[in-house]
Amino acid sequence: MKALVYQAPGKMALEDRPTPGITSPTDAVVKILRTTICGTDLHILKGDVPTCPPGRILGHEGVGVVETVGAAVTAFRSGDHVIVSCISSCGKCDYCRKGCTRTASTAVGFWATPSTHTGGIRADALRRHQPLSHPGGADEEALVMLSDICPPASSAGF
Repeated sequence: MKALVYQAPGKMALEDRPTPGITSPTDAVVKILRTTICGTDLHILKGDVPTCPPGRILGHEGVGVVETVGAAVTAFRSGDHVIVSCISSCGKCDYCRKGCTRTASTAVGFWATPSTHTGGIRADALRRHQPLSHPGGADEEALVMLSDICPPASSAGF
């Protein structure tokens, strides 16, 4: 697959990367349809995010279609349209069930956290825990903006 990869401050490149697959029963592989730039991408490209190493696929917000799911995934199936947020969580713990996914006790984490990163969205596909469903047929150009605005706000625990 093609992916936009951070190489060094001020440098990025379009590279061939392996297509992600299921590595955990809670994974979903999402084909990316639309994505948008975020201020975090700009900070990374400026070299302002030292936790983001060269070689990282950029981007973390967008919309797509689920291609495959792990055995433990019950909320999604192949063909479902989803919003992908920068925040990734388990979706099962008490915090997630209350809608406070950012504070989940078993959170996978924020996109830019090196130990939890599952791959950037500026690629043909990505592996992700817990995308957010949306009705198929919705205006995906509008939904891509919501992928940046709504999931972080709704999962902040307010």
